[in-house]
Amino acid sequence: MSEGNPPVSTRRGDDGTTTLLGAGRLPKNDARIALLGDVDEASASLGLARAEADDGEIKGLLLELQRLLYRVMGDVAMPNEENIVGPDDVRAVDEALEAWRERTNLPNEFVVPGESKLGALLDFARSVVRRAERSMVAAGLAQDHPHALEAVNRLSDVLFVMARNADGRDTLSKG
Repeated sequence: MSEGNPPVSTRRGDDGTTTLLGAGRLPKNDARIALLGDVDEASASLGLARAEADDGEIKGLLLELQRLLYRVMGDVAMPNEENIVGPDDVRAVDEALEAWRERTNLPNEFVVPGESKLGALLDFARSVVRRAERSMVAAGLAQDHPHALEAVNRLSDVLFVMARNADGRDTLSKG
């Protein structure tokens, strides 16, 4: 092991459990653990899109959305604490949605992803975010973390509009 590097494997999870902040050991198939995995995957999928983007504004927004998802994970990991995601987070996602809607004409038909690589990556991220949203409801955390649920719900809308813009469909301006 390299000096100064933390261990990557503790081997404590070999029994099928994992540690959750303030909750002790939980089975790895616990709904909250599954939700954390879905949100983590959503963040990773945003990272894929960010790596493909060549526009600084898009890269910056995707990074902020990834940071939002880490705050969502904080709410999930610490359910008995004060909410980390609040109304300002929801408002920021709403503002991003409106900014992208203003520069993109949206199609009136179903969209088949894949017109552009970035658009496809944004659509993939959108679908992963939707799964995380469903997992949040299934885990029963929607009532305890209403702002986190609202932000995640709207995040998928932002990604849809950004994907349509990336595909170049009816783009009004690149802003």
